[in-house]
Amino acid sequence: MEQRAQLVQAEYALPEGMLFVRITYILSTMVNAPVVAVCFFLIAISSFTQYSFSYSSTKVLDFTIYADGTTHVFYQTNVDPQSPDAIVNLFGKTTDNFVTQDENGTLLSSKIDTNSAIIQTLGSSVIKIDYDTADLVAKSGKTWTFHVDSPTDFSLVLPKNTVIVGMSTYPLNMQIVDDQSLITLPSGSADISYVFGVLGTSQTATLAIEKAQDFINNINSEGIKTPMAAAKLADANSAFSQGKYSNAEVLANDAKNIASQEQQTTLSNPKPTSDNTLFLIGGGIAGTVATAIVLIKRTKNSKPVKTIELSKNENLVVPDKETIFRFKPELRQEDKDIVTFISENGGQVYESELRKKFLLPRTTTWRAVKRLEREGIVEIEKVDQQNLIKLRKMPEENQE
Repeated sequence: MEQRAQLVQAEYALPEGMLFVRITYILSTMVNAPVVAVCFFLIAISSFTQYSFSYSSTKVLDFTIYADGTTHVFYQTNVDPQSPDAIVNLFGKTTDNFVTQDENGTLLSSKIDTNSAIIQTLGSSVIKIDYDTADLVAKSGKTWTFHVDSPTDFSLVLPKNTVIVGMSTYPLNMQIVDDQSLITLPSGSADISYVFGVLGTSQTATLAIEKAQDFINNINSEGIKTPMAAAKLADANSAFSQGKYSNAEVLANDAKNIASQEQQTTLSNPKPTSDNTLFLIGGGIAGTVATAIVLIKRTKNSKPVKTIELSKNENLVVPDKETIFRFKPELRQEDKDIVTFISENGGQVYESELRKKFLLPRTTTWRAVKRLEREGIVEIEKVDQQNLIKLRKMPEENQE
């Protein structure tokens, strides 16, 4: 833009020797200035939008189904630390025992609105959410069906003594942990149907063998060989023909799990060709070295995790569990397990933590807690709509 400066004559000079400069094209400059400002504004908005979207990915999503159909939901997600609030979609329209923490275990305030939660982040970059819902499992006759539409891969733990009778999608992985089915499923809509049954009947064994055979056939149709699963399924058929239905059902479930493992092994470790074998070996070595360096740096830079500070109480202690068992020798074994868990976690835990640890229905957990309260072993306190279970002092400790 061309600028011209013109000095005024002496008779028109301003007082105190001031110099007046007349700039041409000032009108066009004033017209173009708003356009430039709008461009800067759009760039700023674009950068902010990209920054905000980068903090919306779910990292962990776990579902645990209890025997009464209630589902415990846990997930961990990234949030924008510069945003005062984070809106998180919930699974199910009703929630119980809702607890939110940041990456250091500090409790965060939240407000639930229908099927979403507004959480005050307090500068957190990661939030962890625990709650229970009864909306994800429906029952028709003897069949229970779990349904969810997940934006990410997730894991599902079924109750004990259940048999899967239907699955709308192929699992990423299946295994048995503590006599319970642990399934890893891909993102998207999923329906898993199951029934409570007794092992060892002809009907349940037949169903297990059919499901395992269908699962193996589907994997084989993808060109993936499953020799170990096929051998295990042959053992299941042999046991069934001998009338050993319980063994047949167990072997059929094992065959299904082995087939899933063989599928994952094949997909994650494709057979290398002669042209790229050397390249893969070199890449593996480089990857191992890089991983070692990252682990060493993380170990050096790791920070201590903050503990959750809860309201103090004169009766709140971390008593020796053996002292409690000595004063209360008549306690049931399941009650002793609960006392041990509370003692090992600083003398206080939330009721939802007990359910998640022991995989108990809400009513069963509450009865056990109330039983311990009647015995004078624990006290119950409401914290953020949660039941906080605290161990109490024993008479011997009070005397000290």
